[in-house]
Amino acid sequence: MDKTELLEALEDERQELVEMLEDVPDESMLTPGISGDWSIKDILIHLTHWEGQLVTLLFQARNGLEKPSTAHFGKEKVDELNQRWYEAGKDRALDLVWQDWIGVRKQTIRRVAEFTEQDLNDPKRFPWLKDTPLWQWIASDSFEHEEEHADSIREWLDQHETN
Repeated sequence: MDKTELLEALEDERQELVEMLEDVPDESMLTPGISGDWSIKDILIHLTHWEGQLVTLLFQARNGLEKPSTAHFGKEKVDELNQRWYEAGKDRALDLVWQDWIGVRKQTIRRVAEFTEQDLNDPKRFPWLKDTPLWQWIASDSFEHEEEHADSIREWLDQHETN
């Protein structure tokens, strides 16, 4: 995927989800049961944390760190990490969660724009990615991850006719 396509995908997927959610009443945003016990707000916290890790990874990669110090390479299991982040954010105000979620994508786009086509597409460029091009990691922790959760949200909204 070239840089322009990647940047467009980052913007387009976010815009699609924003449009789906912008008119959802607050009480629906806070209702559990979208994905397990998570509400839409909880999903936004989850997406923000993972994309925040991606922003850190991109910053560290751009600055030549031999291996990023993000959760991707830590010893904590994904489910444990997700639970810890859920606990840390469950009492956060919805408007702040929304601002964080919007802001992290802006940071991702800014970081991605700093990379060359070769940086993004060469599977050997960053050895710690184990022959995976950087753009695939970016997609996985941003718009692909968002698409995965958007399906659950869309299905729940359709069933509850709140949108």
